[in-house]
Amino acid sequence: MKKEVSCINTKGVLDYVKEYNPEGYPVLFRHLDPEIDACSNPENYLRDPNNWISSAIASEIYKRARLILKDEMAPQKIAKYVVEKTSLGFKGIFIKAFWSNKKALKHIQKINDKWNRNKKVELVEIKINSAIVRLHWNPQMEVSKDLCLYNQGAYIFMSSIWGGTPLLLNEDCCYFDGAPYCEFHLKWPIRNKFYEVFSSFFSSRSIILETIKEMEKDKKIIEDKYEEVNRLNIELNYKIKQLMAIQETGKAILSVLDLNQLLNVIMNILSQVCQVHRALIMLVSEENGYLEYLYAKGFPDEVPKEIINYKIPLTRVSNIMARVANTGKSEYVPEVNSSLLNRENIVVILGKPTSAYVVPLITRSRVIGVIATDSTDAQGISKEIRETLEVFAPQIAIAIENARLYNQLQKQMEELKTSQDLLSRTEKLSFFGNLAARLAHEIKNPMVAIRTFIQMLPQKYNDEEFKKDFYNIALEETNRINNLLTELLDLVKTKESCCEMADLHGLIEKMILLISPQSKSKQIEIVKNFNSRIGLIWMDPEKIKQVILNLLSNAVEFTPNGGRIEIITTEIVEKEKTPRVCIVIKDNGAGISQPIIHKIFDPYFTTKHKSSLHSGTGLGLFIAYQNILDHQGTIEVESKINEGTKFTLFLPITTPS
Repeated sequence: MKKEVSCINTKGVLDYVKEYNPEGYPVLFRHLDPEIDACSNPENYLRDPNNWISSAIASEIYKRARLILKDEMAPQKIAKYVVEKTSLGFKGIFIKAFWSNKKALKHIQKINDKWNRNKKVELVEIKINSAIVRLHWNPQMEVSKDLCLYNQGAYIFMSSIWGGTPLLLNEDCCYFDGAPYCEFHLKWPIRNKFYEVFSSFFSSRSIILETIKEMEKDKKIIEDKYEEVNRLNIELNYKIKQLMAIQETGKAILSVLDLNQLLNVIMNILSQVCQVHRALIMLVSEENGYLEYLYAKGFPDEVPKEIINYKIPLTRVSNIMARVANTGKSEYVPEVNSSLLNRENIVVILGKPTSAYVVPLITRSRVIGVIATDSTDAQGISKEIRETLEVFAPQIAIAIENARLYNQLQKQMEELKTSQDLLSRTEKLSFFGNLAARLAHEIKNPMVAIRTFIQMLPQKYNDEEFKKDFYNIALEETNRINNLLTELLDLVKTKESCCEMADLHGLIEKMILLISPQSKSKQIEIVKNFNSRIGLIWMDPEKIKQVILNLLSNAVEFTPNGGRIEIITTEIVEKEKTPRVCIVIKDNGAGISQPIIHKIFDPYFTTKHKSSLHSGTGLGLFIAYQNILDHQGTIEVESKINEGTKFTLFLPITTPS
């Protein structure tokens, strides 16, 4: 709201209308302005000379006064009333000190500025008994003819402040009739010079007495203001404490998930903020249909067992806590002894309260419980404490709900962990059962062949061709069993990774050399496309050798004569991620069909029955997969029938986090 007109003007309007039309008086300031309506007492605001309002509001007040009084000249009469009957305080003493029209008019702009900012006053001419004054209204402000009439009355009756006769006023032109300003022509009778000097001699005593009177009034106003400021300061401090407590409760809700610890924190905050020294929290048990104990504080020793075991059926509406849980509305009993509360109730017997207050704990539009507090002195539970509990109850409800959900989640996690452990043991038993069956099958076949030849050996001992064939087959089958047991040992032994910064390209070169007899015999071209920026990487050389050798051996085996195997290495650097190396091994062999491609890393799954290198045990790719996981890397496969297969390895270049 703009500050353009002092409320000393509106005070006079209120006093005048109240005296001459008390029935219409309330209409004067009702629904005047949203900001004034929001005041605790709009009437007092408009009566306080220290307050200011806008010209628009002042114009509206004068208009209402004119309509209430049914008098078009009411603003001028109000001005007369203000000058003659209303105390102007120190400002009036200041005007009285001039003691003449001429002196007052010479300071007219200063006088105007003390009560108005909506116009400038120009003293055009001043003589012994006449003057010309112009009022230049501010076009940016909402002013009306009523303000002009009020100013006319103020000029006419101004001299009555020092006991003079009213001035004669003639308005030569008016701003509100289209003129650029309002021009007043003023005349007054010439006063005897001796009288003027004599009167001014005694004026000092009058001014001093009025000054003392005004100081006494101001002293009373200052005292009242001080008491109000002190009261507001106390309320403000309380609100600050309340807000800080709400903030601390919010922090507790976010940081503390243990229910008992959380409730202790919240109740300690409540105790510090609003002196809640004893409280009882009961929660709704929807399954059983009653309120049951959750938490209590404020008993001399431990919480009595009778309170801990106390249960209240929700259907017992005669009980205040059950009733609040059903209605969701707080209830206050200021005097327990004269109330309808059951004196035989265990809480009343043990607590001996003089007053009680129960608040519902509501979250997600449902009552989950109640919190009850009481007082043991005659003062009861103050309104401030009750209001604070109303504020904190939703916070407490949320905290309890969060803690309960967390506890449920913990139980579910424990149950899940137990289930996972059982599942893991089941999977291990299944794996080892499958392993034993496959191992028995893989060993039984070569053993049958060896046994058959041993049985036939006595009859064909002298058959050199038979002995030569038997020797080769027995040696091959024995090697097959040996390879199987070696891979089995590689699978089950828990070898720790021994990582170091090692040369990746050098390692791949060695593996290429190792399978060169097989690749050369099939005239397979091996193409290397290495990124020269890749040097040493963090790896376990032995495990990566197993991976590369297995993939190259498979590629050689499934690539036809005259085929091609390509090995590519690239560096991958992504923002905010550990740099990685990508190793691609692709061939143009037979490929893997899509229905089984997702099974190739499973143990003992194989697409070949016999291999010169691995005998088709189905453990090679499984071990390779495990070795890559040990490096926190990944392995991917793409394949198309009769077009070839591509394996892609991703490994961290430096130590993974």
